[in-house]
Amino acid sequence: MGQPIVDLSTLDLTRDAVSEEELRRCLPHRDVFQLLDGICHLDVEGNVAVGYKDWDENPWWGKGHIPGRPLMPGVLMIEGAAQIATFLVKQNRDWATDQMIGLAGLDEVRVRGQIVPPARVYFVARLDKISGRRLARMTAQVFCNEQMTMEMQVMGVML
Repeated sequence: MGQPIVDLSTLDLTRDAVSEEELRRCLPHRDVFQLLDGICHLDVEGNVAVGYKDWDENPWWGKGHIPGRPLMPGVLMIEGAAQIATFLVKQNRDWATDQMIGLAGLDEVRVRGQIVPPARVYFVARLDKISGRRLARMTAQVFCNEQMTMEMQVMGVML
């Protein structure tokens, strides 16, 4: 790990690659736990997806984490990474988009930077392996201001 899954500077990050309706159909998360505003890159054959979240200068978590110096909590970076991984695995024809995908595990989690609002955060996932019809392993990375801020291995299970 340590190498970006995809070079974001080579992608058109200015437009959504899938509709809002398709994104919401794949992800049940709403309200404050809707950590993907859109999908700006989807390569189904290459098993890679890039999503984003725009935080304004006063995100809901900013008052309490850390007062006077708001930092995006690591658990929210993990959740956003899990959401892009979920979206990606549901693009595989063997996985039902109407089924819930739960977090089954995390490995090799590394924090490599901070996210300070306002910020656009990119969540990147690569599908590495599907085991049977219920378990998937993905590599996920989080970027802000052209810097990787977190990376991990995510396991998801169809519930």
